[in-house]
Amino acid sequence: MPPETRSFYPVIDCISFFGLGKLGLPLAALFARSELRTLAIDIDRELVARLRAGQVPYPEPGLDDLLAEAEPRITYASEARGAFGTDASIILVPTPSDAGHPEFSSRHIEQACRDLCAALKARTEWRYHLIVISSTVFPGTVATRIAPLLEQLLGRRAGRDFGIAYVPDFVALGDVVRGFQEPQFLLIGSDDEESHAQAAALFRRIVAPGTPIQHLSIRDAELAKVAANVFLCTKISFGNFLAQLADRLGGADLDSIASALALDPRIGGGFLRAGSPYGGTCLPRDVDAFVALARSVDLDAPLASAVRDVNKAQYDLIERHLLAGNPRCVAVLGLSFKPGTSVTIGSPAFELVRRLAQRSVRVAVYDPAADARESAHAAFGDAITCHESITACVAAADAVLVCNSDPAFRGLAAKVAPDRRIIDPWGCVLGTHPGLVRIGRDQALAASLLASRRRKPSLRAVR
Repeated sequence: MPPETRSFYPVIDCISFFGLGKLGLPLAALFARSELRTLAIDIDRELVARLRAGQVPYPEPGLDDLLAEAEPRITYASEARGAFGTDASIILVPTPSDAGHPEFSSRHIEQACRDLCAALKARTEWRYHLIVISSTVFPGTVATRIAPLLEQLLGRRAGRDFGIAYVPDFVALGDVVRGFQEPQFLLIGSDDEESHAQAAALFRRIVAPGTPIQHLSIRDAELAKVAANVFLCTKISFGNFLAQLADRLGGADLDSIASALALDPRIGGGFLRAGSPYGGTCLPRDVDAFVALARSVDLDAPLASAVRDVNKAQYDLIERHLLAGNPRCVAVLGLSFKPGTSVTIGSPAFELVRRLAQRSVRVAVYDPAADARESAHAAFGDAITCHESITACVAAADAVLVCNSDPAFRGLAAKVAPDRRIIDPWGCVLGTHPGLVRIGRDQALAASLLASRRRKPSLRAVR
């Protein structure tokens, strides 16, 4: 491209970032640490005030140090007016959905676009601006809603006067900082070469050297993001179905089977492990959205529907084991949807607590994260009793349920009376106990495997 044409596209040295949630804040800070001046914007004025005061709002490994390192180049704001002086903008805001409306809402993205465009139109002279959408969107959203809105608001043409790219994240809560820096790959959706080139240059600043970059059209990238999570759920549900099958057969061990399957490179061991049903902020809703997308074009999605059916069956299986001894009180350990985070959105523990409460079973709960305990109390009130230690939680319980694989629960066998039952869908409790039920696992074999697992690396990935 001739220099005089290329000069139309600015070198990016200043960005605006919309959305400072549990994913957005670490990503904004990574760009600031890469020596980009970063205007970090969120409409939550209380959050902005806390960040300006140097407080770390989320318990995420590495975030404290990252924010300290980013501090010289990051400015926090609750309004977008300062975005007029930036070269690029990244939008990572919530795209909510629910059972009645599984298609992700783009209303928060659209509002961020309105705020951004109002700032950009204040420029005395127009110059090219790259706009990156990083929120997970329903496939087709950028082409049908976001791009037309931007063109209308700016009175400019996408791909010529400003760029649009879709760069979704593939990180997990509890591993966000490392996940953004060391992704397996970087997915960039764009429909013109300059948007792709600028987005790739921008994200190369924060990812490890040599990270593969896959360039797709925006629509393909939108679909790839959702499809990836649906496929992960398929592996999780397959592992859980193996546990259900082994549980019925008796004498079979799911972990041994999964270890054997993991040796086949066509299958791999990642996510091929039985445990609680899949949950969290992304996986359940992405499966629902995938089914809704198929139905919107008059297609069934039998595989994704079966994945949901197996997930429900895993809840039923755990509930059946819990109620087998007619317990009056059940202790539920692990309220967050996964270890290492306090997030309880989509938590399997919450669904199981709800089921127990409906049967008038008293429920005691514990989680290492105080925020998770507070969320449970807010959701269930007097229907549960929250405890600040494992020992206190299990003291009066007839049965104990391990809902996630937090390392804190490995020594549970020594803390539960021998006449009580422990239901362990994850197979993570070490040692022996007369009432220990490792769902889908041969008890004697599982005990020996757990002992050997401490001596050598496992083939299985932990989700």
